[in-house]
Amino acid sequence: MNGSGLHIFIGTDALPAPDFVSVGWGPGAEVPFCPGEGLPCPDGIVDVIVCGESVAEIPLALLLRLLLDCRRVLRPEGVLRVVLPSRHREVALGVVPIAEADLLRLTSLTGLERAQSAPVAAQARAVMTRLPMVSADSIGFEFTKRNREVVGDPLVSILIPAYSARFFGACLDSALAQTHPNVEIVVCDDAPDSTIEALVAARAERRPIRYLRNPVRLGVRANYRRCFEEARGEFVKFLCDDDLLAPKCIARLLDAFRRAPDVTLATSHRQRIDADGNRLGEQPATVPIVGADTLIAGYTLANTMLMAGLNVVGEPSTTLFRKADLVSQAPDYFCFDGVPGHGIIDMVMWSALLLRGDAVYLRESLSCFRIHPGQRQHDPAKMRRNIDSIRSLQSAWLALGLHERLPRDQLLVKAFPPPPGGGWQSQIVRTLPPQFVQAQWTVTQKARSAWG
Repeated sequence: MNGSGLHIFIGTDALPAPDFVSVGWGPGAEVPFCPGEGLPCPDGIVDVIVCGESVAEIPLALLLRLLLDCRRVLRPEGVLRVVLPSRHREVALGVVPIAEADLLRLTSLTGLERAQSAPVAAQARAVMTRLPMVSADSIGFEFTKRNREVVGDPLVSILIPAYSARFFGACLDSALAQTHPNVEIVVCDDAPDSTIEALVAARAERRPIRYLRNPVRLGVRANYRRCFEEARGEFVKFLCDDDLLAPKCIARLLDAFRRAPDVTLATSHRQRIDADGNRLGEQPATVPIVGADTLIAGYTLANTMLMAGLNVVGEPSTTLFRKADLVSQAPDYFCFDGVPGHGIIDMVMWSALLLRGDAVYLRESLSCFRIHPGQRQHDPAKMRRNIDSIRSLQSAWLALGLHERLPRDQLLVKAFPPPPGGGWQSQIVRTLPPQFVQAQWTVTQKARSAWG
């Protein structure tokens, strides 16, 4: 299917209007389609999608896949209408329709927003006004896909949740050296003394720095939260107080958002360094997962990261994303589908962002991740907590069923910058060690056994 002004109806019910294309699993569908399969049309060409009541009969895992594909094919500010039967009426004998709460949860997870509180394109709005009203014994929900076009030189907030002064000066210097012209630097100081404050004061003339000293110690997670809430930029860049950014880090990552329309996360290779700044060798998590700059379907990258239990996306200092994409999770922005992920703030953030859009991975090393004895992850108790958190995050992902769509070592990718009209291609992640392949197989088999 291709063309301009495309309108799609999904399900086995009657068409809502004659200019809609029927896509479904019933005998009268113009385009045969099974829930869970990809919609047979290119990205971003559909103005309006209507899902009939028969969609309410499909399992939640298939509904999630359908919503992901609806978001893919919608134009920016297009409209998705989902019609559910009222709670007092069954769709069919012996079938319990999906609950309203489940629909709203899954649309939020996939980055679809309620249409009444978000911009809607005039063309899509005109189509919706011509549709018949939802019947009295049904409930209609309308969602839209945000327009993610980058306009001008947006403000980027570099957020430094600071505690240790040992490497803070070099860290701050790397933030001050960014080539992107529109940057704010926010330092939330959780240290027990004034050393960090003095280091900021000594550099204040080079670029505006917003320094905030916590009146009482907040701890790591709460300090991250304060940084995030203080950010005024459209885009957010966390920077740990012992890490470094390359001068063009923000400029290069921001360019990824300019060149690919549905990106929610941009990341790159990161270089491991020691306490003296010397380069260290790669570890399984830092080996580039692609051979060139690549656009990756977000949920497939999340699947690789979670099912391998390996943070191939990067630490907090590695990525760039829009603040608005996590604001809806307030007051605990760093969670995924109710899982807080204590000790793995990065992995829960990436999981939430990658289900809401696509990712760009750049092969260039745009940040340095410092390894030194003073880090918290060397504490055995913290390591055990982190492992438990990863298992909880994996369980949440397994419950969504997305691990069954693709093997954990398989990504859906496009070249970056993406060519006009180019389709998604399957690509194997050949850099994952064999033990992570076996770990994925084991956890998936256990889940399938538990679910019968």
